[in-house]
Amino acid sequence: MFFRGQSDDYKNQKGSSTFFPSIYRGRLKNDEVKLRFERLRHASGILVESFKRKKLDGYIDIIRKKHIPWSILQHYEVCETPLLDFTHSLRVACSFAQLRQDTDCGYIYVFALPYITNRISINSEHHIVNVRLLSICPPDAFRPYYQDGYLAGTEDITTNYGGKKEQLDFKRRLIAKFQIPFGAKFWGRGLSTIPKYVLYPEDDKILILCKEIKKYLECEFRPDEIKQYLKLQSEYEEKLNEKAKKFAESQQ
Repeated sequence: MFFRGQSDDYKNQKGSSTFFPSIYRGRLKNDEVKLRFERLRHASGILVESFKRKKLDGYIDIIRKKHIPWSILQHYEVCETPLLDFTHSLRVACSFAQLRQDTDCGYIYVFALPYITNRISINSEHHIVNVRLLSICPPDAFRPYYQDGYLAGTEDITTNYGGKKEQLDFKRRLIAKFQIPFGAKFWGRGLSTIPKYVLYPEDDKILILCKEIKKYLECEFRPDEIKQYLKLQSEYEEKLNEKAKKFAESQQ
């Protein structure tokens, strides 16, 4: 069992809780998904080069295995990825559910995922990849240790899911959902929430590195330019389709 704590219970149009990896969230056109994957590819390349240049522990593995840079970029909130954050610690999940101060309650979700066998476990029967952050991150990365973090995603990651986006939703793995109250009364005697400064330690060298990458991406992929790019690409495809249609008619 794995846990996830949230301050809000995000639901789909049918009223069911939904858990999409960040790269698939929202009402997206295929072009937008491709652009997000391009941004992820770009960020991964920068992260790999940074690890290699600084000779951080594990820099050889980060070059070979795409799920390692993806996991770091997701966990440190650099950009959208096909992975979703989980934890093995119920206390961590409850602490995340109570992070916000402007709400009376939070939500705890319990998921059933395939058994972990390695630091990167790939289950071909369930088509799920599960990454244990404690095992793939260098000692300089403090956040995964305090959060007991894991990342999971579908095995066959793609930009084209054939209109069946629901197959990427982890709600299929949800086995229980709890609404918990905010405040010390929830914890009882001998326990308490984990403070935010512990869950998100500032003296984390990988956090500093990821902040630099995120800042660079914001300059490279400006929202207004992305919107203009998608518009021009759509217009270009329409013109190509129109020309192809006229050519096919002239050959008849």
